[in-house]
Amino acid sequence: MRIGFDAKRLFLNNRGLGNYARNLLYGLEKYYPENEYYLYTPEISNEHVSPALLNSANVHVRTPAGPAAWFSSFWRSVRLGTVACKDNVDVFHGLAQELPGNIRRAGAKSVVTIHDMIFLRHPEFYKPVDRWIYFRKVKFAVRKADRIVAISQQTKQDLMETFKISDDRIVVVYQSCNEVFYEQRTERERQQVKEKWQLPGNYLLYVGALNENKNVRIILEALRLLQGKVDLPLVVVGHGAEYKQKMLAYARQHGLERQLIFASETANPSPRELSAMYQMAAVFIFPSFYEGFGIPILEARFSGTPVIASNSSCLHEAGGEDSRYFSPQNGEELAGKIVEVLAAGKEVDDRVAKFHIEHSVRKYMQVYQG
Repeated sequence: MRIGFDAKRLFLNNRGLGNYARNLLYGLEKYYPENEYYLYTPEISNEHVSPALLNSANVHVRTPAGPAAWFSSFWRSVRLGTVACKDNVDVFHGLAQELPGNIRRAGAKSVVTIHDMIFLRHPEFYKPVDRWIYFRKVKFAVRKADRIVAISQQTKQDLMETFKISDDRIVVVYQSCNEVFYEQRTERERQQVKEKWQLPGNYLLYVGALNENKNVRIILEALRLLQGKVDLPLVVVGHGAEYKQKMLAYARQHGLERQLIFASETANPSPRELSAMYQMAAVFIFPSFYEGFGIPILEARFSGTPVIASNSSCLHEAGGEDSRYFSPQNGEELAGKIVEVLAAGKEVDDRVAKFHIEHSVRKYMQVYQG
C-alpha cells in the first residue's frame, strides 16, 4: 500500500502536532515496513526527525520543486492532491486538521485527523482571524474526507455537535508517545540530566507550551498555598515568552522565584533526556483548560510518574483511573491533590500499556484498509 501524508508539522513542529506525526510515522514504518510512505512537506528540517526514518528505503520525501518552491504554501494547501496523484498513493492522510483543496485529484482514499476544537470551545484564546481560518479548514476537511480520525472521544463529540457528522464517519484512535518513554533510564543518564539542567533532588514537573489555555500559573497558586508545608520547586519544560513573564511576575509577587525553574532556558531536552526528567519528578501536573488528548500525560505515565491533571475536556481519557484530577480554576484543590500524591508515593500504572504505539498504528492500518 502507498500512503501519503501532509508532513509539514512532522518536520517543522516540535510540539504536540509534530510529536503526533513523528510517533505515527515511526510506528507505521516499524510495524508495517511492507508499505511505501510518502511525506509531503514545503521544506525539510532534520532537527526533530530521526535520520533512520528518513533513510528507510520505503520512506519518500517530497518537496515543491521549480516555480512551486516559491509558492510552497499554495503547493501544500491547494495543489497537493495532484502531487500525490503522481505518486499513485492509495491513501492520503492529513495529519493536522486539514486536507489540500484539490484532494479529490489524488484519486485516493482521504483520511484526516482532527485533534481538538479548542478554537471554538475557548475562543478567548484566539484572534478572530485565526478562529475563522481554523474553522474553515476543519469544516472543509471533515466534509471532504472519506474517514475522519478523532484523537479522543471528546473531539469526536465536538465534531458531531459542530458539523452534524454521523457517528459512523468518525473513528477514535488514541495517540501514543515516543517509545523512549517506555524505558527506564540508567542512574548515570539521570545524573547527567540532573547536572546539565542543575535540577533539584525532587520537584514538580510541567511539560508543554506556555499560554493561557495551558493554565500553568495555577501550579504557582497551589505552591503559594503550600508554602511552609510543601516547598518543592516547579520545573517547566516549554516555551511561550508572554505567558512566561506572567508566571515570573506572579512568582516575584509571592516569593516563589526560587521555586520556579524554566529548564528550556538551558536547553531543550531530547526525548531521552526528557524521559529522565519525568522519572526523577515527584509529580507531573497538566492543568490545561482544554485539550484534544494530552501526550505529556502518557509520557509521564509510561515513565512511572504520578499524574495530576485538570478535569476538563478529555484529559481523563489520557490519564485513566490511576491519575488524579482537579478543577482548572481551583488552586486550593490542586494543592490538596499535590499533598495526596506526595503522601502516596509512586505506584505502578499497569493500565498505560493499552497506549503502546503498536496498538495505535494497528488501528490506523484498519482505517487505511477499511
